[in-house]
Amino acid sequence: MAGTADLINAYADLCDARPGYAKAEAYFDGDVDEVFASDKVARMLAKSNLDELDEVNFARIPVTAVTNRLHITAITAGNDDADAEIADLVKRNQLDEEIPGLHVRACSLGDAYMMVWPVLDDQGQVTDVDMFVNGPGTVRVIYDEENPLRKKLAIKSWRIGSGKTQQIRADLYYPAPDGEEQGRIERWVWGGKHSGKQDKWEPYTDDGQDAVLPNPYGEVPFFHYRTGRPYGRPEHYAAYGPQAIINKIVVSHAATVDYQSLPQRYGLIDPTLDQSGQQSDFDPDNPEDLAGDPESPLNSSQLRNDPGEFWQLQGYRQVGQFEAANPDIYMRPFDRYIKAMAQVTDTPMHIFDSTGDRISGESRREANAPLIAKVQARQRSFGATHEDAFEFALRLLGYDDTNVKVSWLPAEQVNDAEGWATVKAKIDAGVPRERALVEAGCPPELVEAWLANLDDDAELHRRVELLSVLGDAIQKLGSGVALGAVTEQQVATILDGVLTAAEHKDRELMPGG
Repeated sequence: MAGTADLINAYADLCDARPGYAKAEAYFDGDVDEVFASDKVARMLAKSNLDELDEVNFARIPVTAVTNRLHITAITAGNDDADAEIADLVKRNQLDEEIPGLHVRACSLGDAYMMVWPVLDDQGQVTDVDMFVNGPGTVRVIYDEENPLRKKLAIKSWRIGSGKTQQIRADLYYPAPDGEEQGRIERWVWGGKHSGKQDKWEPYTDDGQDAVLPNPYGEVPFFHYRTGRPYGRPEHYAAYGPQAIINKIVVSHAATVDYQSLPQRYGLIDPTLDQSGQQSDFDPDNPEDLAGDPESPLNSSQLRNDPGEFWQLQGYRQVGQFEAANPDIYMRPFDRYIKAMAQVTDTPMHIFDSTGDRISGESRREANAPLIAKVQARQRSFGATHEDAFEFALRLLGYDDTNVKVSWLPAEQVNDAEGWATVKAKIDAGVPRERALVEAGCPPELVEAWLANLDDDAELHRRVELLSVLGDAIQKLGSGVALGAVTEQQVATILDGVLTAAEHKDRELMPGG
């Protein structure tokens, strides 16, 4: 039995996408082969082991700039029992560790998947749910041509064995057709290395099960995390070019460092110069002079190693040294390509160079705006997929019609005096309090709890003014630390006392306080 058209096409799509994912992973990990101008250059660098120099990898920064701001604060279903099940799922599947890695994989490769599948007991009853992260090199969801929002099927393929015993396994997961409750799972195997020139797919039954199994849950159990549709693009895709040039600049500069430390020297010989008077009775090749000292004062040579002596060198008209390449030839374009990387990836330059000119307040928020928009887009996309995955997991556990909500730490938070002054101005101008505080980066659930304890707007204004004053104080204290006028420990002690007093005052002002 030959493989089906779905199998052949899905496996071809999976294989065609793998080189792109491998390239994205190589640039993220800093493991990209250098491209040399000629074989001679490659051989020259290989002599100094510079052909395997670890890269100065800036290409990962556009990825980490996004993933460092993707922090889930809560996954809830609004039901105590369902929330307890979610907590168990997170703990059992180590999702506190797995989900951040999933975000990194999705952003660095463009795509990632989570498989959600039940654990059954001997009677076929669901006892738990597995939630496993899968890479796009082994899994690919194929979407319906007529309805791109609908999953047509998913393929998962992997290798078994090696050499002559190698096999390629592939499973296809189908959803339930319209009007039916269950789909199917097709299991296939290819013996040997896949050539693509002939159809050697065979049904897989080696484990004693049928080649076609029912999918009683009616849904494709792979949930697709992606930076675009239908398939994503790595966050650092536009950084490939600048990083390749940076690699070349770094390697070329490293090749000249030795010559800057120990320059090559030369001497120009003039055969017309008089070389008389420079001969020595010392001859290192004469057996009678083997124990002689060429620098001994008893030696008749005129080349004395004493202050004020004049050395007459035989036949040299001029001596000098070759100048190594100016480091600016490398460092100036190096900085320019980092700037280019920041521009083409919508990543603020201050994230690439934290030691440069510092910006704060409104300037920093404006510079961060494209990055924040990107982070918020990933929160919406990844959050919706997380919700679908957990709702399916809860459905497998018997919780029907449950709506899961994923809450995120805000992509950006106001933490300076200028920012809180803006929040106060918004509230004074009539912007709803909740909206102004959420826009400032306060989590909505905390805003709700905070406002619930306020008696009136005057108390809110007092708190906002307090935050503004604290932001200004923290900024000034930070400058004091930089100037050495105060230590970080002293600043921490001061702030701890101020905040403790503010919290005590808040408790007094609360109803029943």
